[in-house]
Amino acid sequence: MPPTRDIFTEPEEVDLDTLRNLGPLAPLAGVWEGQGADVHPVAEGTEEEPYRERIEFVPIDPQANGPQLLYGLRYHVHVNKLDEVPTFHDQVGYWLWEPATRALIQTVTIPRGQVAMATGVAEPAARRFTVRAELGSPTNGICSAPFLHENFRTLEYTATVGVEPDGTLSYEQDTVLQVAGRPEPFHHTDRNRLRRVAGPARNPALGT
Repeated sequence: MPPTRDIFTEPEEVDLDTLRNLGPLAPLAGVWEGQGADVHPVAEGTEEEPYRERIEFVPIDPQANGPQLLYGLRYHVHVNKLDEVPTFHDQVGYWLWEPATRALIQTVTIPRGQVAMATGVAEPAARRFTVRAELGSPTNGICSAPFLHENFRTLEYTATVGVEPDGTLSYEQDTVLQVAGRPEPFHHTDRNRLRRVAGPARNPALGT
């Protein structure tokens, strides 16, 4: 009988410096601001809406699942329409990197009743990478509360993030929706280019 794989023992030695072990996520750490554009469905068809955005990426301490070791950033996205005070979009989650497998994970939680986990792979020095989620997947899936699932069902989610030569942070997101009463899926897109307004913090284990 072959030996059982050890799924419980955690690594004995772990580098506590998260910023030094984030691979392609390292340039994201800090606070960013910019103005982007959102294309979303409305009753009459489609609307493009400009928005202003602030994203905070905060390093967390290394995380172990038995022998698996993850480094990551906790993030918060806050978006307003240009002419309105109330929040247009709020999102929290984690960007995670597993050095041993080059795996990337983004978790997404929004307060309209939706969560998702998108995955991808990238080399440590990559300055552009993509993660994807799809409805029904057990490992990179999407879960929505009843109203959204019935009326604006998310079928797929793709996010491509890039750190540009001028130091700006860009992203493009494509969320494929099945809108109730419409025969064809709708591509709800967001894109932005942001500038860093504050540098990265250290993870808690290293103190301030």
